[in-house]
Amino acid sequence: MSEHDSLWAAVVAHPEDDVARLVYADWLEEHGQPTRASLIRHQILAAQAEPDSPTAHHHTACADRLLFEHRLEWSQSVRSRVLACDFHRGFIDQVRVDVATFPTNAPALFAAEPIRSLQPDRWATNASGDSLQPFFASPHLENVTRLDFSQIEVAPVELEPLAACEHLRNITGLVLCGVPLLPELLERLLTGPAMPALASLDLSELSHLDPRLARVLPALRHRRFRHLNISNVLNSQQLQQILASPCLSEVEELRLGWMTGANRDGPLTHLDLGWVIPWKRLRRLDLDGQGIGDNGFREIVREWTLRAQPSPLRQLGLASNRLTAEGLQMLAGVPESRLQLYYLDVRSNHWDDSSIRQLKHRFPEAWIVT
Repeated sequence: MSEHDSLWAAVVAHPEDDVARLVYADWLEEHGQPTRASLIRHQILAAQAEPDSPTAHHHTACADRLLFEHRLEWSQSVRSRVLACDFHRGFIDQVRVDVATFPTNAPALFAAEPIRSLQPDRWATNASGDSLQPFFASPHLENVTRLDFSQIEVAPVELEPLAACEHLRNITGLVLCGVPLLPELLERLLTGPAMPALASLDLSELSHLDPRLARVLPALRHRRFRHLNISNVLNSQQLQQILASPCLSEVEELRLGWMTGANRDGPLTHLDLGWVIPWKRLRRLDLDGQGIGDNGFREIVREWTLRAQPSPLRQLGLASNRLTAEGLQMLAGVPESRLQLYYLDVRSNHWDDSSIRQLKHRFPEAWIVT
């Protein structure tokens, strides 16, 4: 095996090890391939930086420029076997695969790149339905930490193997956005031993799960979610029950968006947000479309101002929340010792230029979307 092949094999064999990736980047630099080496270093620095920080954004932007020019060249190892792919920490990390060909292609895919995320799909010619059984039977799912079913059309019964598949023990992230998941399957999936490492869950756009979610999540004792997306689901009472769940005591990202343009209040408008949202470790909060208004936002500002410790929040989505200049001025008035933001979305609110200038002055490192 050549030195190059040996270094590449080390990356594939140890996908969580950044040292192996950086050693390979050094080899590339020494052998006339500085551009690919630069991609690896920028993406690793972005991953190691504080999430959402200016440092992370800088390195991500540098990496994106390199990928814009060289993506086709650098994805040759998998292009014939995937529908799409994306890079993370310098190598192909996420792939969109055809469920009909994945079982056959999996050995070559996982030998070629340190793939950790799968997005199963049905290619157009197979839209009538290839069975998912061979997909769930593949032992190569052991290599995966994230599964995203949001792009595939499935019948509810086809996802039954999720709760019993023996190859999903390393899954930390599961995306089921818009998937017609049976409530009974959701309960078995969450309350049983399946996916013991699961820490990130996207159940957005699944309003038919509301009653079951409100019953199951508060009762969970063996799971702790760091990321939860329950946008466009749940009424106020159900949402209050869920946000008080022990499984959310360590949550870092909450996405609670509501139906923008629906011309009706979101469920959060009926709750005291300073009390019901689990703030302890929350870094990202999306309230898009809830319509909480200045009065509801005042409760959040009071929480940030009065809490014993500075808020860890760094990303805040407030689009379409009926905020006026008064509400944005309240945000600008939160002391720097209490709150720092790197991303703020205030689109479709009733702000004026003066309040936006105040926000930019108050949060100079933030990307403010207006």
